[in-house]
Amino acid sequence: MHPILEEFLELWVWPTAPGAGGAKFRRRITEEKCIPGWEGLVQSTVRELETGQGAGEDWKRRLALEGYAAEGVQFSIKQMSAQLMSINLNDQARWIDIQRMRARQVWDECKHSKLHVDSLSGHGWIKGERELMGDVDANFQPLSAYFGQSMMFTHIHPLARNAQHYFIEAGAYLTICIYDQMVEDLLVRHQHLSQKAEELMHFMEGKYQIDTYCTTPETQNAVEETLEWVLRFFQGRV
Repeated sequence: MHPILEEFLELWVWPTAPGAGGAKFRRRITEEKCIPGWEGLVQSTVRELETGQGAGEDWKRRLALEGYAAEGVQFSIKQMSAQLMSINLNDQARWIDIQRMRARQVWDECKHSKLHVDSLSGHGWIKGERELMGDVDANFQPLSAYFGQSMMFTHIHPLARNAQHYFIEAGAYLTICIYDQMVEDLLVRHQHLSQKAEELMHFMEGKYQIDTYCTTPETQNAVEETLEWVLRFFQGRV
């Protein structure tokens, strides 16, 4: 196991609040499903960085464009606003923790897009963000099916989205840790390190809600089935 993943597990994954009814369920899906996925992500990120850093500066530009497309305002607002609206008004109080999690993430992701702009402008590839409106690479998201499908998670069950938070946001945090260790360019480091605490918080939201609310077969099945879909998607089987 990569040391970065091992440290993440010890610091953030395994600690559990006393009396957390969903903790046993979370540990099982972590060991069976999440850890293999996280390990694969860590190893592939290391390989990509080793290859990219030996091939000039263009990988930094592509990285920033891809980040802007993935975390830009239009994708963040479209996806998470749809999730906010999917919970009936009469159920808002019951699922207020989930609504708060999503509302906060809309704001975080929109801020993240600006970090990619900082890298592009700081390296001299653009003069301002408006230029990106005419760049297809800054507005094309190859994972659009993922974002579209994930908007439907809450129609499965309000808690289903926590599978995405727990697995995907952990992957984002791990990726940032690898950049912190391997990349020297200050603009690229800023582009990622400024997101580090927020990505960890998104993961912890998913962890907390699984531990707290996923205590019945109904809620656990909703999360596990959604996690299976996410894993199949990133393995190219959806």
